[in-house]
Amino acid sequence: MKRGLILFLLVSSLAAFGQGRPGGHPGGPPSSVPGMGSGAGTPHDRGMSGDDSSMSQSHGMSQTQQPLNQAQVNSGAFRMLEKKTGMTSQQLQTLYARSGAKNFGQFVSAIVVSKNLGLDTQKVLEGIKTASLGQTLQNLGIDKKKAKEEIKKAEKEAKDAGHES
Repeated sequence: MKRGLILFLLVSSLAAFGQGRPGGHPGGPPSSVPGMGSGAGTPHDRGMSGDDSSMSQSHGMSQTQQPLNQAQVNSGAFRMLEKKTGMTSQQLQTLYARSGAKNFGQFVSAIVVSKNLGLDTQKVLEGIKTASLGQTLQNLGIDKKKAKEEIKKAEKEAKDAGHES
């Protein structure tokens, strides 16, 4: 029942978003959407910082992935990912859809961290399907303190790239 309701709400919101907003600017991001389009840096996304409380909340829970929106695809953060990975926009969109990322911010952080640390991006994305990014990095042999530092660095890099859009 819950899953059906969530699916209904997701489909309904996508349909409403696709029709535009009265008084809004076509093609532009909603005024409430930050540069990353995912609430990056807000308490909602702090689960990607890898602290113990967020790990226990998200570990093993199946959450619905937030779909990419056009503002995110056109963002500086998305262009940064294209440069870092050498992938096209379409390839990155497909990778996002198949990733374990709960939202665009977590996806960006996972890729940036994996590239900065020389880790296999696929392993990192696979890990975040069942654990936080911090826990995933620890499972891949990265020290907890180093993991937290690298996630913060990745979030800053993504935020800075988002401001360049």
